[in-house]
Amino acid sequence: GDFIGDNGYHWNNAWFASLGMPTITYTPRGWYDSCGKNLATGYLYLLDSTCSDTPGEASWIHLYDRRYEIRDAQTLAGYVVDDGLVNPGAIVTSGDSGGGGPSWDLALTQDQVVQLDSTPTHVDTKPWTSPKGTPLHLAASLPMYTWTDLLDSLLPNGTASDGLSGAPPDGNHASPVGVDKLSYVTGFFVKGLSNVPSAADNGAQYAIPGVDPTADLTTWFADITGGEPLFGLNPLTPYIVSQVGGQLRSPLAMPVPPKSAEIPIFVIQGVTDPLFPALQAQTMINRLKAADKNYPVTAFYGDVGHSYADNPADVWQQAHNEGNVWLSAVLASRDPNQPAVTVDTTRCVAGQTLQSYSGASLGALETSTVTYAAPGSQTIVHVLPSSPPLGTYEGIQTDPIVNSGCRSMMASLSNIAPGQASYSFPVSTPLTLLGGPTVGATATLTGSDAVLIARLWDVDGAGTQTLITRSAVRVVNPSPLLPMTKNMRFELWPNAWQLQAGHTVKLELTQDDVPTWRPDNEVTVIALSNVSLTLPLH
Repeated sequence: GDFIGDNGYHWNNAWFASLGMPTITYTPRGWYDSCGKNLATGYLYLLDSTCSDTPGEASWIHLYDRRYEIRDAQTLAGYVVDDGLVNPGAIVTSGDSGGGGPSWDLALTQDQVVQLDSTPTHVDTKPWTSPKGTPLHLAASLPMYTWTDLLDSLLPNGTASDGLSGAPPDGNHASPVGVDKLSYVTGFFVKGLSNVPSAADNGAQYAIPGVDPTADLTTWFADITGGEPLFGLNPLTPYIVSQVGGQLRSPLAMPVPPKSAEIPIFVIQGVTDPLFPALQAQTMINRLKAADKNYPVTAFYGDVGHSYADNPADVWQQAHNEGNVWLSAVLASRDPNQPAVTVDTTRCVAGQTLQSYSGASLGALETSTVTYAAPGSQTIVHVLPSSPPLGTYEGIQTDPIVNSGCRSMMASLSNIAPGQASYSFPVSTPLTLLGGPTVGATATLTGSDAVLIARLWDVDGAGTQTLITRSAVRVVNPSPLLPMTKNMRFELWPNAWQLQAGHTVKLELTQDDVPTWRPDNEVTVIALSNVSLTLPLH
């Protein structure tokens, strides 16, 4: 990660050097001058996309594959150890966003290096040593606002859940195939293309289509953004799902280390991050704690991460101060003696204040619930999208690529959007939402495949609505010639949000939320009844 600005407070190379800690900051394989050459020397990836002067280099992006990018990090650490700068038994990894996933990987890899002949279902390893043969050991890991399941991050199907406060158990993230986070997935891919070439560097290097099926990002992108039903029927889809969601790229799929190989972990995760929501950390923590209730993992949740997080300086200072205390204790083989979970409230609406809650678990902080029930039924209709698909007012205003910070807008303008069901629940006394809201509904789908989007708003007395959280669910009808009725229950992304008396909680259910989510390619109708909303409270 960058470690610049507020998120780099007491967590940057100069800070670590002042503590006597050498650091490595590097660019992942495949980005910028990956071949050790650049445009200034007349070199173009487009003309030599395999770094032909060094056969077998495989210099293209492998999308954080343990066989490549994670192994690169291990190799670089070994060089520094061989230079005599680092204690080989006290290596620490930390990173945000794209650097955070590898930090989770390294925390779970049990000081092993994954071999190139590995597959998502069969992983070969060897002990982690420096180039000169010194055994290496990871002492601690501090991932920040990142993924544990890359598939669920980019193509969520709505089954992810922390199982708390009436939410359903965590489900199968790979089936059915999830909903494309259109603006994020497209934005990432185009960013690579836009940097090839530039005046300063060569940008991203993608594998030539067909050359490396394990990292064929150009083909994968075309298949994913083609949408349903073709993506679900594509014979390549199960392979893409296994690659992105398997244990080579998604720590959630990796084996949980035995107690003797547990590495202390301090994770910072955002409650307002639409790319890597808080469920990315919490589902992983639940899995580790299920294997060992005393697994040494500590979590800090707050308004940090990717847009639309505000990343307040005081929250980052608190997070890094706690992380530094934790790391100092771990490296000194002392008990950090810190709460297992800390949650800071979000400040997006006038009157909201920063409150910090700590406890033994996220579930322990969810001390009660409130459930709202909506009478009657509503129907939402989805027609064939235009090309390119056009966004609704709310969809455009809440797209995380072109917007940043708290997403507030006039509620009256959202009410004219076609094809969405809206449910309003007055707040009579102040409440603090802490965790993931759960939506229940009886849904009758006419059609074979649909996307159901949920958005939750805080509406003040002046008619301004502010987005609290959202989610998307894939709904599949196995017998498309007949309507299918299904009792649904799914969790929205967790947040920590103060609701004020006199405000209204508004739940919207729709099939269209462009450009954040890719619209389905099929005409569908969903009749909704028995809609309920459960909020976990502190």
